[in-house]
Amino acid sequence: MNDRVGALVPGPLDGIRVLDFSMFLAGPYCTRLMADMGAEIIKVEPPGGDFLRHAPPFRDGQSAYFGQINCGKKSLELDMKSDQGRELVRRLIANVDVVLENFRPGVMARLGLDYDTLSALRPDLIYCSVSGYGQNGPGAQQAAFAPIIHAASGYDLIMMDYQGNVDRPPATRSTVADILGATHAFGAINAALVQRLRTGRGQYIDVAMMDAMHNLLAYEYQAAQMEKPDRPIVFSPIRTADGFVMVAPVSPANFTALANAALRPELVDDPRFASVTARVRNWNLLLAEVEQWSLAETTDACEGAIQTAGCPCTRYLQLGQSMVEPQIAARGAAVQIGGVSDPYKVANCPAQFTGADVGARPWVAGLGQHNEEFFVEVGLSTGG
Repeated sequence: MNDRVGALVPGPLDGIRVLDFSMFLAGPYCTRLMADMGAEIIKVEPPGGDFLRHAPPFRDGQSAYFGQINCGKKSLELDMKSDQGRELVRRLIANVDVVLENFRPGVMARLGLDYDTLSALRPDLIYCSVSGYGQNGPGAQQAAFAPIIHAASGYDLIMMDYQGNVDRPPATRSTVADILGATHAFGAINAALVQRLRTGRGQYIDVAMMDAMHNLLAYEYQAAQMEKPDRPIVFSPIRTADGFVMVAPVSPANFTALANAALRPELVDDPRFASVTARVRNWNLLLAEVEQWSLAETTDACEGAIQTAGCPCTRYLQLGQSMVEPQIAARGAAVQIGGVSDPYKVANCPAQFTGADVGARPWVAGLGQHNEEFFVEVGLSTGG
């Protein structure tokens, strides 16, 4: 399904051209998904390139981190503070369907490249801005990266509370807010493209990472409005003789399967666990009962018994182990980047289309690799 050799039809975004001014993650992951779907992505980079080009881990001096987020895009190195840079964008915009940017609000307007200015040149333009807090309001100008949004949204303190006896929020490298903001932008841009097909009109889209995080926290968002909310299930590891497994006995059938796998069928009728409400209230007690069995069994034995009985279960895997699981290989969920002296794989597009050219493009552009192509297209000299 991911092998693009053969009679595959073009991807669903084939023919869509995107001018991408974004850097780091929240914007670039959105356009990575669009590239996977067949769109032509023109990644506009400042002199010296996107910050992620200089971020580890490196392979033969090139950032593989940058490669995973930006494979399949063209690179246009441009000084947007120069008259020539801005003129190139204004000339190019007639042949562009979508503009994406993730600067702090007001930056694009100061450059004369905001939606009002560019849509006057192409009225059906789709223009998407991704920012930490949105384009308007008293906090719109606050600088934001994913860790800032995690802390300000309540996410980090919620995760701290779920850990039990800890005295500070967790240290993290999580980019949840970036990836979530990117996927919301991806969906919104595609919705706007559908709207344009129906109406012929362009659209301005304002995506806030803060809003995306609040949408992620659906239970917690509602519980925060109550004085004494019921505590939710907090999924926790079950210890085995040589490691841990994760179980999710959410439905009555899952719970019965877990009880049977643990050789504790009497738990099904135990008043502490006999109803969904009781199980939620006594969740930690339930896991402790299961651990009386699992502590005497290997991880292999626990995982096998619980899965066979019919309860969702997995051992804990390192990412390197997960990447080479047979299911990953069967889906073609990793794609090798070509044209590099030290090959590496990137995660493939999570969505697969039957018979369509959808998936990570196995190449990464060098900084400014496509400058001449676009200068020639608009009739400007690269020399100035």
